[in-house]
Amino acid sequence: MKADPVLTLAWLILAHLVADFVLQTSGVVAAKTARDRRAWRGFFDHAAGVGACLVPVALAFGGWGVIALVVIVLSHLVIDRLKIVATRRTEVAALAESRRRHEGAAPPAGLGRAWTPAPAAWFVLDQLAHLAVIGLVWAIWLSGTPATAGWVAAADALTGGWDKAVVHEVLLVVVVALVLLIANVRAGAIFVATLVRPLELRNELGGIGSTAADDIPRTGLGPASRPGWSFRIGPLSGRVVADPPPAAAAGDESDIAREPATSPPPARVGATIGILERLLIVTFVLVGAEAAIGLVIAAKTIARFRLLDDRDFAEYYLLGTLGSVSVAIFTGLVARVALTA
Repeated sequence: MKADPVLTLAWLILAHLVADFVLQTSGVVAAKTARDRRAWRGFFDHAAGVGACLVPVALAFGGWGVIALVVIVLSHLVIDRLKIVATRRTEVAALAESRRRHEGAAPPAGLGRAWTPAPAAWFVLDQLAHLAVIGLVWAIWLSGTPATAGWVAAADALTGGWDKAVVHEVLLVVVVALVLLIANVRAGAIFVATLVRPLELRNELGGIGSTAADDIPRTGLGPASRPGWSFRIGPLSGRVVADPPPAAAAGDESDIAREPATSPPPARVGATIGILERLLIVTFVLVGAEAAIGLVIAAKTIARFRLLDDRDFAEYYLLGTLGSVSVAIFTGLVARVALTA
């Protein structure tokens, strides 16, 4: 029995996204980007995640599936290492150039004097390289290979007397939906953050790959020791601090515990808005209502209308919005082609 080639390709892409953006934790990323032996452990953990996601492919296609698994895992590690080295060199060069050409402190808002689009470009090239390898593996070894007898028997046992064409169609829709979800919730958020985050701020907060606002110190004297929220939206960072009551100022920590909760961290709110924006745009693309995309962008712009008088914020906002919308439109168009193929 010949497997559905479109469904096979969609599954390979889903396996890649799950390995890169679901199973790959921040700890694995930090280990991979380390300059010591931790990097080996990080790459080993990531390779294990990629291989685990491709096990169904090996079971479905036998020997050719095993070859596909090995090629994808090894190429994945090589591509990731090249991307890390290229990004690190780009960021070091950008910082050095900004210090050579500018004087004084970096602006409190905007994209920062060391901003460069290169890390985001490397992120995109990294993903395109992974997808190119997957496409080649699929075209060479899997697109025309029949499924193993054991896999076919297991599939027939699960589906019973259901129409196989209907089962394949439903599975394709489910797999494509999962691909869109991961691409726009996780991958899209990382791409936009990489595009707009200034390098100086990211290095201050822990180096390449650090995205946690919780890394800002909260001990010692000053506002960081008071209850509140530390936040970062792209290049914008700050801390919302509650004024301590008189008893707390005298050292009564029980009153600090009863402080009223502050508003949610703006970084989380902004990230959630971006996710909803991309999911709405993907939906509009799939149903052929592209004109409605303008309404989403307009609603987002109206909410920040007064802030757009600040040129630094306007540039940051425009760049992040264009990056977010581009991800949603691209993934939506690809998904529409896959579902109509």
